[in-house]
Order: sequence, then structure tokens, then C-alpha cells
Amino acid sequence: MVEIIKYQGFDHIWQYSGPWLYYLLAIYVSLPVLAYKVLPYLFLKKRSHHNRRKSVLIFVLGDLGHSPRMCYHALSFSQLEYNVNLCGYVETRPLDKIVDDINIEITPIEVVKNSENLPFVLFAAKKIILQVSQVARILYKYRDDTDFVMIQNPPSIPILLVVIFFKILADRQLKIIIDWHNLNYTILNMRFQNFNNWLVRWARAYEKFLARFASLNITVTKKMKSFLVEEFQLDKGKVTTLYDKPGPQFQPVNDKKILYSHELVQGIDNIEHYKVLVSATSFTPDEDFSILLNALKLYEKETKSPPVLLIVTGKGPLKTDFLQMVENLKFSPSKVVVRTAWLTSEEYPKILASADLGISLHTSSSGIDLPMKIVDFFGCGIPVVSLNFPAIDELVKDGENGLVAENSTSDEVCSLLTQAFTDDKLLKHLKMGAIDESKSRWNENWIRVLQPKFENS
Repeated sequence: MVEIIKYQGFDHIWQYSGPWLYYLLAIYVSLPVLAYKVLPYLFLKKRSHHNRRKSVLIFVLGDLGHSPRMCYHALSFSQLEYNVNLCGYVETRPLDKIVDDINIEITPIEVVKNSENLPFVLFAAKKIILQVSQVARILYKYRDDTDFVMIQNPPSIPILLVVIFFKILADRQLKIIIDWHNLNYTILNMRFQNFNNWLVRWARAYEKFLARFASLNITVTKKMKSFLVEEFQLDKGKVTTLYDKPGPQFQPVNDKKILYSHELVQGIDNIEHYKVLVSATSFTPDEDFSILLNALKLYEKETKSPPVLLIVTGKGPLKTDFLQMVENLKFSPSKVVVRTAWLTSEEYPKILASADLGISLHTSSSGIDLPMKIVDFFGCGIPVVSLNFPAIDELVKDGENGLVAENSTSDEVCSLLTQAFTDDKLLKHLKMGAIDESKSRWNENWIRVLQPKFENS
């Protein structure tokens, strides 16, 4: 026999529920008010815009002393009379111009190191938690008078999400600027070598979705701008290309006395007969120095070419591997000498300017970024040999200001080095092209491209 249950409405629920149900309903109804009115009020005092200078927070989850583009942004904002807070790792001293600028305040961010040798995923989780805490504290500290937050991408994890949450909860007038140096997910993919890996796919989705919250996206190449518009579906009007240009400390100098007196060349007989080849690196997987070292081993057999001094500046996780490769190749010191150095911000441009030729082993994880080191070379009037990748033609003009190894092989690099060092006419022509490039400077470029976007903001 089927029992028929008579509908009784909701009266029995109200009868036995007690007052807790009313409280629960009241909380549910008040959530929108809490999220959009109360929390912002608690987080942020109302700004007084009367006679107040504009302010920008610039975040660099990297060493400020070796983040020239972001430091140049800081100086450019300072010239607009903005209050600038430059936040990042202080592992090396930034330029004196940054330290001495009265409009720029430096806020250190603690470096998170894997001192416990944790597995990659665990260390990444630990790093994210600590960085979230530090970034959140800085945002809260300067919540009353920050108009813009500029972040460097990569890394956008976790900082972009933290800044967006801050904007939603605390200050919807805040404008977010992303300066795209490369793509986070393509760099992560260098570890997995699989774009279908779940973590790589998640990182791509993270970048694509959160980038839409930015008021302005700045790219280092036109190809990167096209990618963001076409692949990430960003508003074209919110994406601007600002090419890297050298700062004023990089100047052409026709004097090798500085190099010849430097400890880098101690113990090298007849140094004045050597051609000086220079490279700057972070010793990361996106630069394969085996290509260059094997090319120099081939160059060693060239009987009519001059001896070469290779100077590699920088430090990074693969430096030990590089030094081991150099030792294993056993170069003849009368033909090839390799020296490494960690140079100060003041020393670096002077050593570059003493070189005959620069070389870039950057291959780009995305294919649409450009190495800042080549810009530094050109600032010193030094031509460059570069490996090939899709965006390189936006900077290096093959046969004009440098030479491009189309197939990026050791044989080809050896051939280009031999051409440049044995053909004085070619090297002189390339140097003139590099000097022409050195005439285009950061400040003038920034004023032309970006200043109009901030003058009336």
C-alpha cells in the first residue's frame, strides 16, 4: 500500500528551526554588502586627492640590481613627480640614480631559497605562501595613497592574484599595470617539456584570465602584443609595446685601458692581441652555453683567426655546469681564454664597452621576448652575434648591427665569430650599426610611448 504524504508547506521548518535560521538568512543576505561596502571601508581610508602627488608601487620578485627595465620605469615615474616605491630583492645594490632619487623608496622583499632541498612542488608552495604574505603586507602598508601597482611578468604567480584581490576588496580605483617580459607558463614548461602538463595548462589559464584585470599591459615586442590580443583575447587598446632601450650608464667607449687594468685579464699574456667577446647571463636553461663553448673549440683550430677572450658576467643555477664544461674542453690559453665575473652595476657597462663583440645565447621560452643584454651591448656600441628565434628581428638586424645564427648551431656560431674577427671591414660596419642603435635611449622612448598614459591618469 502506497502512503500519500500530504504537503504541509514550510510552516513545520519555521516551527522547529529556532532563531539560528534567521541569523543564517541575515548573514546570507548581508554578504554582498559585506564584500562590496564593509570590507573596503575597513581596509582603506578614503583618499584625499586634493594636492596629492600620484604614487606607484613597482613589484619585482627578483634582484633589483639586475632588473634594469623595472628600475628604468621607476626613474621615469620619478621624473613625472610620482612617489615611487620599488619593491624587490636587494641582493645587489641598484644604480646610484635609484638609491639617491628622493622620489624613490626601496622596500626589500625577502628572498625565499630552497635551503632545505624540498621537492619542486613543496618548495613552490612554500615560496608562494611566503611571497603572498610579504606582498600583502606591502600593499596594506601603502593602501592609503597608491594609484598604480606595476608588476613584472614573469613571475605573475602569486603576485598578480594578490594584487587583484587587494583591488577588489580594498581599492577599486587602483590601476594594475603588467609589464610583460615573457610568459610565465612557457618558462614553467622548460621544466616539464610538455604544454599539456596540468600545471603548465593551469599556469597558462592563470595568466590569460587574470591579465584581463590590468588597466594597462606593456610588452617588450610587437609579437608579444599580438599574442596577448589574439591568444589571450586582451583589449588591444590596453596593450602597448615599449621596446627596451639602454640607460644612460651604457655609452660607447673606444678605450680598453679599463679592461686591461681589471683583474679579469690578469695572467693573460699579450692581452692586447686578443679579441674580446662578452656575454651576460643568469645561467638558466633558456641559454645553452654548450653551443658557444663548442663553437670556440672549433674556433681554436682556425689558424688565421686572432685569439679570443670570452668574458661571461652573471650568476645563476647552472654556473657550476658551465665552469665544468670549460674545464672539460681544455682550451689552449694562447687561442681561447674564458673568464667569468659577477660585476657591480657600475662595472658592468664599462666592461661591455671594452668588448669587440657581444654574444647572446638566449633562445626564448616563448619566442616572443627579447634579451635585455643585447640592448645593453648596443648601448655601448657593441655589435652582437645572436641565436635565432621568432622575435629577434625586432632588435638584431642581420648584417647591420649584428649577425644571426639562423640554425643556432655551434658550427654556424664558429663561422660567424671567425668572419667578424678576421674581417675588419665587416666588424667596423657592424659596430657603426650598433652605435646607431645606441642613440635611441630609454627615457626618450618612455616619454613618447608611456608618459601620455600617466600624465592625465
